[in-house]
Amino acid sequence: MATLKAPRIRYLGKIAGLKVYLVSGRQVRNELDIDFTMGGNEAVYPSYVPRGEIWIDDAADALDRTATCLHEIVERHQMMKNGLSYDAAHEIASAHERPFRRELARRPPKTFDAGKVSAAYRAYLRAPTRYPIIDRPNDNLPSRSQKLQRDIEAAIGRKV
Repeated sequence: MATLKAPRIRYLGKIAGLKVYLVSGRQVRNELDIDFTMGGNEAVYPSYVPRGEIWIDDAADALDRTATCLHEIVERHQMMKNGLSYDAAHEIASAHERPFRRELARRPPKTFDAGKVSAAYRAYLRAPTRYPIIDRPNDNLPSRSQKLQRDIEAAIGRKV
């Protein structure tokens, strides 16, 4: 077996044609991106997650790794295949992750479960709008906070 290139620690399997790797979250945060948390995909982090890869943070336990993998694959699909923004794709991915997490919590996996992720992803593909998007507290900011948010976005040149 070939040696993995850092920050990859272990190959977890292939799901939906994507290679899933456990990565050193600490190394990613310290050397590449302080905002990396739980996992990532090429649509969100194109400057360092290679095409066709899903990265899962080694700081997460087996249940979190499994649930995060579904989230990353759905989010990537929504951004790359449907052209959605990160925020919109993230909300859809979270909507599918929530019931999957509840299902996993009934019988928590001892290790990463690629089979369950594959099954959940197939279910998502059959019914991508099955789960509702839940309103977030920041969705209804007072107008003063909305202005502050717009000012921040303008200052950094992108939407937060």
